[in-house]
Parts: sequence; structure tokens; C-alpha cells
Amino acid sequence: MAFALVKIYFGYSLVIGITSQKLDKQSFQSTLFTRVYALIANIITLAMLPLAIWHTRLSFLAIGKFPRLILITNDVRHVVSYLVIVYTVLSRGFRDTAFKEMTPLLRRLLQEERRGTGIRRARRSLKIILYVKFFTVWWLCITESFFVFFSWNSFTWMKLVQFIVMSNAMNILEMVPMGYFLGLWHIARGFDYVNKRMDEIKTSKSIRDLKELQDLWGLHAGLTKTALKINRTYGPQMLASRFDHFIIGVVQAYWGAFFAYNRSTSFLWIAYGFGQYYIRSLDYYLIDYMCDLVVKYQGAAKHSWSESHWTKEISSYVIYVNSSKLQLWTCGLFQANRSLWFEMMSSVLYYILVVLQFHLVMGN
Repeated sequence: MAFALVKIYFGYSLVIGITSQKLDKQSFQSTLFTRVYALIANIITLAMLPLAIWHTRLSFLAIGKFPRLILITNDVRHVVSYLVIVYTVLSRGFRDTAFKEMTPLLRRLLQEERRGTGIRRARRSLKIILYVKFFTVWWLCITESFFVFFSWNSFTWMKLVQFIVMSNAMNILEMVPMGYFLGLWHIARGFDYVNKRMDEIKTSKSIRDLKELQDLWGLHAGLTKTALKINRTYGPQMLASRFDHFIIGVVQAYWGAFFAYNRSTSFLWIAYGFGQYYIRSLDYYLIDYMCDLVVKYQGAAKHSWSESHWTKEISSYVIYVNSSKLQLWTCGLFQANRSLWFEMMSSVLYYILVVLQFHLVMGN
């Protein structure tokens, strides 16, 4: 467990480049030391990763004789993952900028929560989603390292170095979407707070409450702009990560179908493969679900308000909310939501059938 937490910490700091988060001030900071070591570690990872992948392939071949399509899909998966990792490392500065720009907004949200009456914490459902997301990331990091470790038939100091490089590189693929998720999670928490507080002061005529209404209006607008900026900054990265997730999904499903009907495969390995596949799918479902929550909280309907007396300020705020509907597009190609996840899973199932057909043809 301790080793897993250390790996997650270092993987996150290598990719995101933000190694400390002061919760009391809601700020992200990085020091000169962390920037230097992250730069050196990223260079070493990119330089040694092709060699580590090659040695992993040789160890995989030494285990036994596999169909040709198994080896082809293994090579395709590693090539795609390496290209995504290269892009991820080279574009790290853009993601750092997006997180640093969130600092003033998070501080403002904290100040508003302290000034509010009894609304100081995120709702329970948001906390549960966050905990489940941390679990899926932890699980994927552990299982990827577990697979790399047991793919070698012997162990030397050189292979230990390759194992560290390979594990950190694979963790990059899991950590970057986590940064996107955390950014949206904070924004959803902010929208949820604004909605709750507005429900409390909608009928108030106090000058103090009207001043707070203006501040909440400004906070809502700031959260909307930040959500669009983070989505735009992470758009190319999430497009690359989704493509990598799609390739891994097809390859793992094909491997699962092949090894599940192989009598020499242990039941533990089959259970491990199924568990990893479904948890990986859950991990991406949580990202798309969080996108849906951000859109839902940003444009929350105010149907119950019609039963109370509206002030001029409340009426203006409702007009603003109804006219500023948020939409999270990925590079202008598709909207990030749960429908996208279901479409991606359908595509994975379709291409699994295609790969299985190639498997039968090549086998004959």
C-alpha cells in the first residue's frame, strides 16, 4: 500500500508538475527543485521507455508461443501509449497554467463558503465520486505495475530500472485524466455551493444578502469561464487519452477472450484481467459523469423559485443562468458526457468482433 501511494504521488508530480496543494489557501505551488527533478525524470522516462518496452516484449515472447495477432496488438498498444506519453510530457506546461489560474477562484470559493451559513462542505455524493475515482486510479497504477513485474521471467538490477521507468510511464496515462477530473470536481463543488446559497437568499430583501447575491453571481460566472478554459486546455490531451483508452480496451478484451479459453491460463489471471478491464471502464465513466454534473449544476433549474416572490436581482440572475448554458466539447468534435462513454464502449465491442474475426482468419 505504501509503495502504491508513493508511485501515485511521484507519477502525479511528474506529469502535473504541482507537488503541493495547500488546502487552507486553496493554492497550487511548485518549487525549483520539483521542476528540475520532474524535467530530468521525464527526459529519462522518454529516453528509456522504448528500451523497456522492447525488453518487456522479449520477456513476453519467452513465456510461450502466441498467435501472431496477439503480438501485433501488443505492439500497437505500446506504440500508441508511447506516443500519448510523449505528447503528455511535452504539453505539461499548458496543464500547469490551467491549474495555477484556478488558484484565485478556489480562494474565492473558500471565502464564500466561510461567509455562508452552514454550507461549508461538498455534498456527500460528490465526496463518494471523488473517493471512487481515487480508488480506480490507485487500482490501475497497482495492476499496471503488477503486470509489468510478472511479465519478466528473471530479475536483475537493470530490469529493476526498466520496471521503474515502465511503471512511471504507464502511470502517466492514468494521472493526467485525474487532473482533468479534479479540476471539474472543484468547479462542480463551486456550482453546487452557489445553487444552495441562492436557494437560501432568493426571498431575502436584506441589503447584505443582495450584496452576497452579486458576489455569488460573479462566482458563478467565474466558475463557468474556468470550466470552459480547463476543458479547452485539456481537450487535445483528453482526445489522446480517450484514443489510448479505446485501444487498450479493444486489446485487453481480445486478450481476455483468447486467454479465457486457453486451458493453460490460471483462473487468477483471468479474474485479474476482468477486474482491471471493468475498473478502467469505470474510471473513464467517472470522468464523463463529472462532466455531466458540471453542466447540470451550472444550469440548475429554478422551478421551485416560481412559487415565491422574485426580486429584480433574482429575476436578472435567472435570466443570466438560462442564457449561459454550459457545453463541454472536446476539441470541437464531441461533447464530453455519459452518452460519449456509452458510444465508446459500443465502439470497443464492435472492434473486438473485428479483431476476433482476424484472429480466426489468421489462425486458419
